[in-house]
Amino acid sequence: WRLCWRHRQPRHSILGMAAAPAPGLAGPLYAFAACGGYMTLGPLLILLNNHILHGLHFPYPIALSALGVTFSAACCRLLTLTRLVPLTRPELAQSRAFFWRTTLPLAALAALTLALGNAAYMHLTVGTCQILKALTPAITLGLSYALRLEEPRAPVVGCVLLMCCGTAVAARGEIALPRLGLLLQLSANLAEAVRVV
Repeated sequence: WRLCWRHRQPRHSILGMAAAPAPGLAGPLYAFAACGGYMTLGPLLILLNNHILHGLHFPYPIALSALGVTFSAACCRLLTLTRLVPLTRPELAQSRAFFWRTTLPLAALAALTLALGNAAYMHLTVGTCQILKALTPAITLGLSYALRLEEPRAPVVGCVLLMCCGTAVAARGEIALPRLGLLLQLSANLAEAVRVV
């Protein structure tokens, strides 16, 4: 375990922010804390969105998605302006070519994923949406193979097939899946797969 953390090369995000783990034992602890936070806050955000859409009768899923993305963008901008998160390649932030070829398509696909995913909550239950989201890795793998970007390895295919079987078993309990909700959620999954690929 420690060898993996010690010899891992620092990764960089699109705008060049360093994402290297801390040295020593702090690296794995940081990773566990980040995963724990993600696993806690992700479901809470899903339930909050569902409450806003259904409990508060807010029938504007795209506006709800826009609020979340706007808040995230403002926080990221504030962190980079205050230099709490320094950019290692600031020239990319100023490049028009980078913006048109990379940033804009990724942002549009992310917005489409959020908007379609939240719109699906208007027609499907939270559980059904989460079950259908489990198909995203299968769509991503199929898209990667169809575009000849990556040859799938047997262990990866096995894991994806296992997830699909679990999704099929879980979805079997749903009595009626509205076609519009199913189409919206699968379209959100496809947009996410295209963004990842």
